[in-house]
Amino acid sequence: MRTRFNFFLFGAAGLLASCSSNDTSRTAPAKPESEIPIDSQLAAVHVTATQPAESLSLPGELESYFQTDISPRVSAYVQRLHADIGDHVHQGQLLADLDAPELTAALNEALSKQKATEAVFQSSRGTYQRLRQTARTAGAVAPLQLAQARTQVVTDSLNVAAARSHYNAAKQMTDYLHLTAPFAGVITERNLSPGAAVGMGGAGTLPLFKLRQLNRLRLRVAVPEAYVAEVHQGSPVKFSVKPFPGRTFTGRITRIAGSIQAATRSEQVEIDIPNTKEELKPGMFASASLPITRPQSSIFVPKSAIVTTAERTYVIRVAQGHASLVDIQQGDENNGQVQVFGKLKAGDVVLRTATEEIAEQQAVQVAVR
Repeated sequence: MRTRFNFFLFGAAGLLASCSSNDTSRTAPAKPESEIPIDSQLAAVHVTATQPAESLSLPGELESYFQTDISPRVSAYVQRLHADIGDHVHQGQLLADLDAPELTAALNEALSKQKATEAVFQSSRGTYQRLRQTARTAGAVAPLQLAQARTQVVTDSLNVAAARSHYNAAKQMTDYLHLTAPFAGVITERNLSPGAAVGMGGAGTLPLFKLRQLNRLRLRVAVPEAYVAEVHQGSPVKFSVKPFPGRTFTGRITRIAGSIQAATRSEQVEIDIPNTKEELKPGMFASASLPITRPQSSIFVPKSAIVTTAERTYVIRVAQGHASLVDIQQGDENNGQVQVFGKLKAGDVVLRTATEEIAEQQAVQVAVR
């Protein structure tokens, strides 16, 4: 009885093993590559072509129309100050007196030499005139004596001219002891006090005053290279500053640099700003709106589609299942879309989120969304 039961168990086990072996031998057919789930594919978008905005918003900075550092041109001591920080001064107004005794002594010496040479010249000229008068009598004056007297007069006159030039130079040096305003403006800095020693200036020397013109300012804006052809002299510009929220100031493009700065790939533009009430201050940051006119449409891609490395900036275009790295230049940005310039056209497919890990001509599968 036990033998028949064991035989039944062995038979059942063999049947189960045979079924298991048949199941594992069947292999499920592989899905074709085209049936890869959409979630494993890379998201892509079509390149769009739209009309760019009619104005370009750029940051700028206000500067004085004229500004200068006022420093002594001679070594001296500050004797007296006639202006201080915040003072409005007019052109030619005396700002400070300096003291340099050696310059005053040199001026007095030059004046004495000038007077002495003038006296010698007057004496030699008188002698020459008397000899000429006497020479009218035949044989009264030797010709050589008359020629020597004439030569002496010429020499003495040249000495007078040299002495006068020396005096004028010494006087010019003493004039440097009186600092005046080169234009009307406001003193924005005063760095020294009476009694301080000052020199001719250098890399580490502080100026005595800083003078800025406030009733007329310049707004400087750097226009990206992609837009320089659309910016024209005389175009109106609107701008705002943070100290006056809600207010808009206006001006016109007055000067265009005419060259692209290599470091920033932009062109400097200046707008003259009347500031009669002196509300605006030099150094304020401004948000300027420049009119832009482009008759043709521009290409836009998502910001995430742009890859920027140390060597290049590009997007990844996909055509016939392969990636192509297309170099571009960036323009304006609006609502996550960036204007680009390069070998792209409307309808091209680019990766929505590009990465440096994708190489040129790499096979990729995309899902355009």
